[in-house]
Amino acid sequence: MLLRYVISIMIYVLTTLACGAQVSVTGVVVEQGSGDALAGASVVLRDDAGKIRKYGTTDADGKFALQATSTTGWTLDVSMMSFAKQAVALDSVRYPLTVVLEPSATLLKEVAVKADRIREQGDTVSYNVSSFAQAQDRSIGDVLRRMPGIDVADNGKIKYQGEDINKFYIEGSDMLGGKYGIATNGISHDDVGAVEVMENHQPMQVLSGISFSDKAAINLKLKNKAKATWTFHGDAAAGYMADPAGAVWDSELFAMAVMPSFQNITTFRANNTGEDLSPSHTDFFAERRGTGLSRYVGIGLPGVPSLDSRRTLFNRSFLVSTNSLWKFGRGELKANIDYSYNRVTADATNVTTYFIDDGDRIITERRNGTEHTHSLAGKFTYELNGKTSFINNTLRADIDWDDVDLRTAGTLPNSQSAALPDYYVGNRFRMIQRFNGRHLVTFKSVNEWESLPQTLAVGMDAAAFRQHISDHAFFTDESAAYAFNISGITLSLEGGIKAYLRTMNSQLPDIPAELPGLTENVVNTDYVTVYAIPKLEYRLRRVNLTLNLPLSYAHYSFDKAIADRDEGYFSPALDLNWKPDNRFSGTLRGGIGRSPMNLNLIHPALVLTDYRTLKEGTDRFYNSSSRNISAAFSYRHTRRGLFANGMVMQSWTRLPYTMSQQLYGDYAVYSYADARNDSRMLMATGSVSKTLNFMRGSCNLNGTFNRNSSHMFSQSQAVDALSTAWSAGVKVSGTPLRFFNFGYELRYAASRLSMNGASQAWLSSMKNELKLTFTPHPKWQWTVSGEHYRNQLAENHYKNVLMLDTRLTYRPGKRVELGADLSNILNRSSYNYTVYSQLSSFESQRSLRGRQLLFSITVKK
Repeated sequence: MLLRYVISIMIYVLTTLACGAQVSVTGVVVEQGSGDALAGASVVLRDDAGKIRKYGTTDADGKFALQATSTTGWTLDVSMMSFAKQAVALDSVRYPLTVVLEPSATLLKEVAVKADRIREQGDTVSYNVSSFAQAQDRSIGDVLRRMPGIDVADNGKIKYQGEDINKFYIEGSDMLGGKYGIATNGISHDDVGAVEVMENHQPMQVLSGISFSDKAAINLKLKNKAKATWTFHGDAAAGYMADPAGAVWDSELFAMAVMPSFQNITTFRANNTGEDLSPSHTDFFAERRGTGLSRYVGIGLPGVPSLDSRRTLFNRSFLVSTNSLWKFGRGELKANIDYSYNRVTADATNVTTYFIDDGDRIITERRNGTEHTHSLAGKFTYELNGKTSFINNTLRADIDWDDVDLRTAGTLPNSQSAALPDYYVGNRFRMIQRFNGRHLVTFKSVNEWESLPQTLAVGMDAAAFRQHISDHAFFTDESAAYAFNISGITLSLEGGIKAYLRTMNSQLPDIPAELPGLTENVVNTDYVTVYAIPKLEYRLRRVNLTLNLPLSYAHYSFDKAIADRDEGYFSPALDLNWKPDNRFSGTLRGGIGRSPMNLNLIHPALVLTDYRTLKEGTDRFYNSSSRNISAAFSYRHTRRGLFANGMVMQSWTRLPYTMSQQLYGDYAVYSYADARNDSRMLMATGSVSKTLNFMRGSCNLNGTFNRNSSHMFSQSQAVDALSTAWSAGVKVSGTPLRFFNFGYELRYAASRLSMNGASQAWLSSMKNELKLTFTPHPKWQWTVSGEHYRNQLAENHYKNVLMLDTRLTYRPGKRVELGADLSNILNRSSYNYTVYSQLSSFESQRSLRGRQLLFSITVKK
């Protein structure tokens, strides 16, 4: 017994001594210059032989803690993507350590950059910008288009793995909100070291670990030369266009500052070269307005599908935008202000065919017109985004003026003039407080007001019409919510009240006698809704399940225009996400619902939308029902540079009313008949992207499919319409030789319309685009590009158009670039296309911009 007692004491003493010999290696990792904590940095303890003994990562505050028996002769290696690695000798140091990492994309060895064009660390994927850039690139947006997994639409919207991004950061700060087109079109790719994609990004820190997000965010990591300083670049160009003959010009000034506590981007752009500036000030994150107003007047200049706007846009465009972010304490203040002006002219010949059982009706038009658009927008945001509290207040005001003058010759010659201003102001407030790590309390307040007056004047040979519409609305939504989390299960309940007040008046005197119906609307559509949204979120290992059970009770008041209504709604939805590893993610979604009709449809009298089209609303209140189910997946293998995603969705909608078309001479009247309308939609998309490292390139294959079935009335006859469309495309780019790079894109699309079982012919369009760039000398660069369009107008009838451009660039120094552009070398002057709708086809011949010569100078700081 004594021996056992002695042995027990010895074991206890030795264990105590061993534990006492443990050394706690603690510290914090921060970024050089800003001092910001770096979360997710890798920390590795190596012994005196260089072997790994302990490892870990920094937490959200940049802190780390590792236990070791001894640190004599040991080192601590700290590394993070887009930062230079640090090795700290642990002899004679005091804890906690402060490890400072220097941002550096240039400190990587050349062989490392070539081998690791794409890297991943956890849920963060980092693209090395220089390995995807080509000699002719100007902005970071040009490079983003070649990065596998990232898709940039023609309007500038960015998607990652088929899903819209939910944030766009510059050095971790959200200065621009949804107007990130200013950055992608303005920031030089040479100022960006890496593009980081943060998957499953939860923008609100207070919801971390409680609410799952399947969206990604993009963060631009700037090079050191672009930090803590102002960067500028400016462009000026002038030249001559042959058709229509006249001078052309283009100018841009871009300034950016990225400081630890301040950021600013200010830009000025103006041109009449056909470049559309709207992507630079479109807010891709803007929430849907609760006011719900939309224009009744639908006149506008004719557009051209599948053809680049710089071929067809006859414009004078101007944009000035300033965006600032100030950090103070734990919060930040943002101001985004921009003004744009557009003057656009167009000239087109159109043939519209209405499909009618007793013989098609054909209307020919020769249209030319001018549109002036002014837009002034301001958004001011205060945000505190902490681990235990979140506050956001956003005040925004938008004022738009849109004036259109359109002259038409042909079957029904006329002139149209429309004044379409839009005035909007709104404020959104949200506060979230987190208690004891598991409990959340949320308050939300939304208040919006909008006025949308519309005036349309039509002049014809024998008559003149003038219509004025007054339409304004106020919307408010006040709610509170409580949520708590237990062992991966989050239960929440949101409750609130919504109120809506809207008045619409319209007058249309002196319409043609053959048109039946009332001509004056006086409509009030008001409602008060009380709602509750129970929600369940369940996280088990790699599975995330979300169940939403929104229910509401609404009282609708129409001031005797139609009978008041009381309605209840319930629209459950289920999301299931499975992510077995960092490479694959699969999602299933489904839902059913009952929802109120669009209140804009309630107007018993006629409304003139253009010179020969009128709409008669309904004098009854309807509800619609819907069902939907979808499946999506995404896959990535960053070492191989492989990204893939796909989605398929089926939806069913039932409406108790059906759109009806009735022709009275040359006029078309659309109304709503009391007949059930069941429609179905099947949609599928897919994309596969891959790096081609042997030539510093990348490729992409993508495709879409849509099928829509619906029910309508035309000339009092039932029409079952089925529209089918599909498209496929491929993109390839690369730099196979030091002095040569290329980009190629092929896009093919086809569509067909069937009515009552009788199918029209398939109509197809194809676009080939090839760009070749040669750099025979570091100071000289020559680019030649071509676009070939093959557009099917009718069965066995095609229109082929070939467009050729070239550009010569000379760089006398690092900061100056001289250029000469010659576009539309073959001087193509027209383009034909045909599109189908449910009850008609539309064929158009559009004028193109003629041959154009432009000389430019670019200066960079």
